[in-house]
Amino acid sequence: MQHSTSSALVVSGWHRMSYSFNDNTLISQHLESLIRKLHAFVGNAVTQDRYIVFGAGSTQVLSAAAYALSLANSSSSHSPTRVVASVPYYSLYKQQVEYFNSEKFKYEGDAHTWRNRSESDASTNVIEFVTSPNNPDGLLNKAVLHGPNVKTIYDRAYYWPHFTPIPAPADEDLMVFTLSKLTGHAGSRF
Repeated sequence: MQHSTSSALVVSGWHRMSYSFNDNTLISQHLESLIRKLHAFVGNAVTQDRYIVFGAGSTQVLSAAAYALSLANSSSSHSPTRVVASVPYYSLYKQQVEYFNSEKFKYEGDAHTWRNRSESDASTNVIEFVTSPNNPDGLLNKAVLHGPNVKTIYDRAYYWPHFTPIPAPADEDLMVFTLSKLTGHAGSRF
């Protein structure tokens, strides 16, 4: 502690984070490459032929995903897309849907209560949040709902080998990861 200044490691705030870069992008190509290499090395996610979107925290990325998926569903129905999650779930799922109060999507509760409804009513558009591994129980959850009008967002914040065994690389259409659990970069999601 007497030599804290000389032993400090300082990384500039702009280094490899999401600001404007010379190629007019908002994500460093180097950061994107490192994210892909990290997932390949760890074996927790398929990233080949996938887009990587970088955001400032879970609220931004999860809300953007729900909004985009509700727009994709809106052409087939005029009612808001139902947003559900299996209990226990990350409370932000419900809070952010209610906070943004969008006409495009509406929080509807536990995914299990919608299982029979979504299968019998093919016109209802549903977005299911799946936390895997789940917090707090650590279960590797899978989607409860299926069908042509169901879109799934997999929240994979804890899908790293130091939190849970990785039986296979995650390979869903929309997966959300974070650096905050891995490296301490709070407020990052991709």
